[in-house]
Amino acid sequence: MNKEDITIEDVTSSEEKEDYKLKVVIVGDSGVGKSNLIKRFTTNEFNENSKATVGVEFLSRSYKINDKIFKIEMWDTAGQERYKSITAAYYKGAKGALIVYDTTSAKSFENIDKWLSEIKEQTNRDIKLIIIGNKIDLRDQKVISTEQALTKAKELGIPLMETSAKEATNVKEAFNDLLKEMYCELSQTLQNIEHQNMENKNGIQLDVEEKKKKGCC
Repeated sequence: MNKEDITIEDVTSSEEKEDYKLKVVIVGDSGVGKSNLIKRFTTNEFNENSKATVGVEFLSRSYKINDKIFKIEMWDTAGQERYKSITAAYYKGAKGALIVYDTTSAKSFENIDKWLSEIKEQTNRDIKLIIIGNKIDLRDQKVISTEQALTKAKELGIPLMETSAKEATNVKEAFNDLLKEMYCELSQTLQNIEHQNMENKNGIQLDVEEKKKKGCC
């Protein structure tokens, strides 16, 4: 399936029942803008005075992806080390993850490897990932160049997108790209299950036919 063929629409009616739930975790150092990225995507809001997340915050919103309704659960994990033991439990069941760094903070960029390592330890290897370089609106303070970030992303084999939660730049595009990747993975899994069920069904039918033949002889 080509991602270009996938459409994503907001679900405005609360009466629409979801077909599937998908969990996304947003990780990264404290202060990189994880909470505002989620708020910008889900409610198109931005809080200039947003405080650091304590423990874990949860937001959800439903979207129609092609012909199915998906409830997307987004888990905003605290970046502080002292909450590591709390947040580890919230990786369970995640199908997608955003690794966020601050384009004005070299340290948060260096810690991409740390967060990626933690994701690999705590989640399924098929989890879909995207690296987000946030706060590109702070142009005069940017210390991580786009070229440097792209090189890093290529080495890790993970897509990269630079965003600004404040100016709403590329936020929707970044989340939608991840949702499309998750949708493709789910669709393939469902197709495999359906194919396996058909094989099992056909196998049972063949066994019945064989038994009938044996009984007639």
